[in-house]
Amino acid sequence: MVASVAGVLRSAKRLRPAQAATTVRMKGGKSEVLNGPYAETREQLAGYYLVEAPDLDAAIAWGKKIPGGPNYSIEVRPIHVM
Repeated sequence: MVASVAGVLRSAKRLRPAQAATTVRMKGGKSEVLNGPYAETREQLAGYYLVEAPDLDAAIAWGKKIPGGPNYSIEVRPIHVM
């Protein structure tokens, strides 16, 4: 992938299907652990690429370079810094 050659790729992994998910939800200060995905949706996160980009425009440019099938979406979002 071009991003790894350019030195911006920090991590990339494939995820197991949504059916393998476990959801932890907080309600009223107590946690609930549920088997399965949080939301029912036709679109599911299949994996991720973590890139380091100076701004949103640069991140979008890298997102456009990620290979996919004939119909796919790339979600670009910042990491929440704790």
